[in-house]
Amino acid sequence: MHETETLRHEEGKKSLLLSGLNRHFISGRLLPLVLFFFFFSFFSQRLHAQAGAVLGSLSSAGVDASADNLEVVGTNLIGDGHAVIKYDNILITADKVIIDFESWNIEALGRVRFVRREKNERQVDLSELEKLEEDPKLKVELIERFTTPTGRQKARITVQSENALWEGERAEGNLKTGYFNLGHYIGRFEDYYCIGESAEREPDSTITVKNARVSTCEYLFEDHDHYSITAGRLRLVPQEGYHDFKQLRDGSHERFDVWAYNCVFWIGNVPILWVPVLYKPGKGSFGWQIQAGQDHDWGYFVKTRKTFRLYDYPNVTGTLLADWYSRRGFGVGTNIKARTDNTRTDAFIYWIYDRDPQMYEGRFDIKPNRYELKLSHMNHLTPRMDFRGQIDKLSDINFLSDFMRRRNETDPQPVTFADLEYQFDHFSLSANVRPRVNNFFSEVQRLPELRLDIQRQELFKNIYYQGETTFDYLMMSWRKYDKPRLAGNMVDPKDYESARFDTLHMFYYPFSIDWLNLLPRAGFRLTYYSKSSKKKINQDDVDAMYTVDNDGQGEPPGDVVNYDSKGGDKFRFTGELGLEGNTKIYRAWNDVKSPFLELDGLRHVIQPYFNYEFLPSPSVSREKLYYFDDIDRITEQNFLRLGMLNRLQTRRGEVKRQEIFTWASMENYIDFHFNQQEGFNNFGDFGTIFEFNPTSDFTIRSDILIDSGNATLDKIKTDFIYNITSEWKLVARHNYQDNYEQRGAYSMGSSLTDITSGTDFSRKFTKNHEVTFGIEFPINKKTRGEFFTTYNIYYGAFEEARIKLIRKLHCWEAAIEYALRQRKTDMGEASNQHNFMFMLYLTAAPSVKIEARQAMGGDEGGEGDEGGGEDGGGGGFGSF
Repeated sequence: MHETETLRHEEGKKSLLLSGLNRHFISGRLLPLVLFFFFFSFFSQRLHAQAGAVLGSLSSAGVDASADNLEVVGTNLIGDGHAVIKYDNILITADKVIIDFESWNIEALGRVRFVRREKNERQVDLSELEKLEEDPKLKVELIERFTTPTGRQKARITVQSENALWEGERAEGNLKTGYFNLGHYIGRFEDYYCIGESAEREPDSTITVKNARVSTCEYLFEDHDHYSITAGRLRLVPQEGYHDFKQLRDGSHERFDVWAYNCVFWIGNVPILWVPVLYKPGKGSFGWQIQAGQDHDWGYFVKTRKTFRLYDYPNVTGTLLADWYSRRGFGVGTNIKARTDNTRTDAFIYWIYDRDPQMYEGRFDIKPNRYELKLSHMNHLTPRMDFRGQIDKLSDINFLSDFMRRRNETDPQPVTFADLEYQFDHFSLSANVRPRVNNFFSEVQRLPELRLDIQRQELFKNIYYQGETTFDYLMMSWRKYDKPRLAGNMVDPKDYESARFDTLHMFYYPFSIDWLNLLPRAGFRLTYYSKSSKKKINQDDVDAMYTVDNDGQGEPPGDVVNYDSKGGDKFRFTGELGLEGNTKIYRAWNDVKSPFLELDGLRHVIQPYFNYEFLPSPSVSREKLYYFDDIDRITEQNFLRLGMLNRLQTRRGEVKRQEIFTWASMENYIDFHFNQQEGFNNFGDFGTIFEFNPTSDFTIRSDILIDSGNATLDKIKTDFIYNITSEWKLVARHNYQDNYEQRGAYSMGSSLTDITSGTDFSRKFTKNHEVTFGIEFPINKKTRGEFFTTYNIYYGAFEEARIKLIRKLHCWEAAIEYALRQRKTDMGEASNQHNFMFMLYLTAAPSVKIEARQAMGGDEGGEGDEGGGEDGGGGGFGSF
C-alpha cells in the first residue's frame, strides 16, 4: 500500500514538470535556447570536420599542428593555447598560431620559440650511457642491452636533443618560401649566441639581424656576457645548395658565411676595438689564429693567419699569413688548397725580409730576402694511372729551421719530383724525375728514371717469378758552400754522374715436406754503368764524404778522397741463391673470455723459421763504382738467419662481423755469418720485437738489439701508452743506444726483419740514453693537469720538462705552464732555459686561441713546438 502511494506521488511530480515546460515553450521563453544548442552542435561538428580536413592537408605536406583549441576561419587555421607547429626537424611553439592553409603564411604570437629537434641511434658502453642520462639537455631512450662476444655490456639507445634557436613575442612568415620577420631576435647558430633589435629571413635563406650582439658565451642572454662583438648589421649568407625551409635556423653555421658590419669588440661592457667589416666563412675554415710571445731567435712576435673558403667545388680554401718578429722583421704568405674527387693541389708562398739572417756560424751566406715557394699536385688520371709531383724552392738552408720548425723536424730536406705511374694487372710501369732545385742540399738527381716492377706471380706450375728493371741517369750533386773548407785536407766531395741500367730477376719454387714449408729462390742482377772510377774508393772513404758533407755548421775533420771519371763503362753480374723454411704450431682456447682485456677466445701461433742467403762477390768490385744507393754497394753475403714468431690472437668485432686480431706478438731472430768481415765475428745481431695490444687504449712495444758476437747491448727502445680513462692518460718511453756499428744482412729476393734504419751496408750509430714520461690527470671537475718530461741520461740534462694546469671557467679555459729545457755546451757546461706560458681560449670555439709566452734564461731561447708561417707558429708547447 505504501509503495503504491509513493509511485503515484512521483508520477504526479513529473506531470507537473512537463506541464510547466509546455507552458514555457508555448510562451516562447526556452525555444531560442534550444534552437541555439541545436545549431551550435551542428556547426561545431562542421567546424571540427573542416579543421580535421585542414590538419590532414597540412600533415600530408609535412606540417603537424596542435593546440588547446583549433578552429578554421575562412582560409585560416587558428591554434590558441599551447600551439605547436612541427615542420621537418623544426618545432615552433607559441601562445597562438595562425596559418593560412592556401598561401602557407604563418603568424605566431606570445612566447614564440623556434626549436631544432635531432634524434639518432647509437651503441654505447654502460659508462657512456650513464653520462648521457645525466645530461639534462638530452632525452635518452633505451632500446636494448646486449653483451658483446668478449663479454662487454653495451646498450643500443636513441638520443634526442632540443636546441632553442630563437625566442621572441612575435614571428610572421611563410612556410613554403621560408621568409620570416622575427622581430626582436634571440637566437643561436652552432657555438654562437646572438641577440638583435630585429631580424628577418629572406626567401634565398639569407638571415639579416640588425643591431646584433654575438658571443660564444650563453650569458649573453642574461646581459652579463664575458665578451662579445656588436654589429650594426649581421648577415648569414647560405652556401650554395641550401635554399629551402629545412635550413631555416637549423643551427648549422657551417652552411652560412657570416658578414658583420660596423663591429665593436667588447670585454664585458668595455669596448676594445672597432672594425668596419668582419667575415666568418662556413665551417671547414679555421678562422683567425693569433699567437704571440717571446723567443730568443725571433724576439717578441705576433703571428696571424686567416682562412677563407674560396669555392665549394672544387673545394678551394685560401689562408693568408702575416707575422711580425721584433728581431727579424715582417713575414707574409699564402696557402691555397684545392680538392676534387680525383685531385689534390697545394700552393704555399712565404716571404720575409730578415733583419738578422746570419744567426748561425757556418759555410753559407744567408741573404735578407728569405722565402719558400712550394707547389704539390696529385691526380688520379684514370683508375690505373696516377700523377704525383712537387716543387719546393727555398731561399737558404736555414729557412725551415728558422721559421717552419715543425716541418723542419719531419722533413728537413724537401725534394722536388714528378712521378707518373700506370698499374697493369701483373706489373706497374712508372717514369719519374727528381731534379735538385736547392743547391745547398746534397741529392741524387734522377734525370730521368724509368721503372718496371713485376709482382710475384706464377709462370709455370709452382714456379713463381718476381722482377724489377730500372733505367736512370743519375747525378750525385753535393751541396755547394759559399765559404771554403778549412779543416782536414780542405777538400769537399766532388760531383759525379752516370747512366745506370739495372735489372733483377728472381725465381721461387715453394713446396712442403710434411709439416715443413720450404721456399728455395734463385736469381740474378745485371747492372750497367756508363761511367766509373779508376781510383778505388773504400767504405772509409765513402763515410768520410758524408761526414764532411754535413749541414754546413762547423768544420768536421777528415780527409776527403774523391772518385775520378777514368774507369770507363762497367757491366756487373750479381747472383743469389737462398732458401726459406717455416712451420706453424698452434693451439686454441675458445672458452677464454674477458671484457676488460677484450678477449673472445685465444689462439697461440708459433712460427719458427730460417732464411739462408748466399750472394757471391759481384763481378765488379763496389770500390770502383759510383755510390748512388744500395744497388751500387752490393758485396758478398753468406749468412743464416734463425727466428721465431709468436702470436696470441683473439676475435674482435660484433657478432657475425668478427675478425682475427693479434693481441700480442714477439719475434726473435739471430744471424750467423759464414764469411769474414773486418771488425765483426761470425755471430751477428740478436733482435727482439715485442708488441702487446690488450685493448684499444693500451699499447706496449719494445725493440731490443744485441750484438751476439760481442755479447753487448746495442739498442733497447720501449714505448708504453695507456688511456686509463677519458681523463687519465699515461705515456712513457725508454730509449737506449750505444756507440756501435752494425753488420748488414742483405738479400735481393727476400724480406728480412730490421729494427734499425739506414743503408744495408753501412750502419754506424752514436750513443744516446733518454727517458720520457707524460701524464694527463684530473684535479677536480673544472681543473686538470698535464706533466711531460724527457730526460737525457747520457748528457745528464732535461731536454724538456713541463707542467701545465688548465682551469675550466664558464666559457673560457685558462692554462698556465712552466717548462724547463737544458742543453750541454761543447765544454760540458749546462745551459738552462725557463719558459712560462699563459693561455686563454674559448671552450665553445677551441680553434680561437689567445696565447702569450715568455722565454727566460739560457742562451738558446724559447723554441716552440710549432713553427711559424705555414705551421701556425711557436706559441707554446704542444701536448704529448
